[in-house]
Amino acid sequence: MPKRHPAPKLIDPQLLRAETHPIRVQILSILGEGPNSPARMQRRMENVSLNLVSYHIKELVKFGCIELIRKETRNGATEHVYRTVQRPFFDADQWEAVDPNLRQPITATILQMVSDETGRSLAEGRFDERTDNHLSRSPVELDEEGWKEVVDVLEVALGGVLEAHARSAERAQLSGEERMVARVVIMQYLLGREDPREREAEEG
Repeated sequence: MPKRHPAPKLIDPQLLRAETHPIRVQILSILGEGPNSPARMQRRMENVSLNLVSYHIKELVKFGCIELIRKETRNGATEHVYRTVQRPFFDADQWEAVDPNLRQPITATILQMVSDETGRSLAEGRFDERTDNHLSRSPVELDEEGWKEVVDVLEVALGGVLEAHARSAERAQLSGEERMVARVVIMQYLLGREDPREREAEEG
């Protein structure tokens, strides 16, 4: 999602297209969790064939977004395992350069993954397993300056989350401690002032 970092002077249109197809967004998001194979990723996607996943993986490799790191033998079959070259982000200028018709499918893909994982956490009884977890919903009204202030606050928060992730990996290598699998979701978005459900109730 959009991050306000200094943008590169040139944004490669081909690379941008490679990263912004909804299926590729999902592949990059899954690989952001750790190395994975096309077959295992395909099982997490709805109505997407293994051939299609493999095609988009080849495109991401071609553009240097991901790389093959090893081959594994599972049940007599060879699986190719890939990882991201770098954590996928769009900064503000890159997001602005994305075709407006593609932005909503990309957002919908990410939100679907958030919904799926939240539902899985609830179903597994893990969401409230810890009492120091966090869940908040904050209705606010902002002017232009206030909106930018929130963007900056969330960027700092995201940076802190990723630093904690990196430090945890370093400590685990030394201690052998098993790391907890977790998700941190940060969202900021506009909403219409009137909830259409209220209007429908009045009209009914």
